[in-house]
Amino acid sequence: MTTSPKLPRPTARRVLALVLALALALAASAAAMTSHVGWPRDQHLVMDKGPVGQEHVLRGLPSVHNYLLGGYGSDTIYGGQAGDVIWGDYHPTGEKRQTAVIHAGNGKNFIYANDTVNYVWTGTDPATVVHAHEDGGVIHCQNPHQVVYTSHHAKPHWTFDGCRHISFYSVGY
Repeated sequence: MTTSPKLPRPTARRVLALVLALALALAASAAAMTSHVGWPRDQHLVMDKGPVGQEHVLRGLPSVHNYLLGGYGSDTIYGGQAGDVIWGDYHPTGEKRQTAVIHAGNGKNFIYANDTVNYVWTGTDPATVVHAHEDGGVIHCQNPHQVVYTSHHAKPHWTFDGCRHISFYSVGY
């Protein structure tokens, strides 16, 4: 009669390490995804695909929903008036010496001020939301009812001008 080799029994420490590694991997992939819930339809896409270290200007069309995506390099972004999705830098990681200057239009905007220094003017629509993460800057809320979503870690890096509603809860978009 042949016996099969005995496999070592997993220790509680090994099981805990495996569970922790799996949880961290899932959390990292979830953080890299952004829900599009509530976003307007994409009628005009402008992406900065230029090289690092150069300045770029992105302009939305006035009467359509724009997706304006800053990239590597310093960007100045002008939104339209129908409500836009605006990213200071659409890349998951970025050049830390770049700047995004965002002038959103007066429609319902979804603004993502992320891994660059950002200067944001939100436009006047009260339903505009700003997601402020990473390197900081200044957010000028042009309507007191707008909500800025950030984290306790990121908040000290930001200056909020006219922003009365700072939230630490995520809404999924």
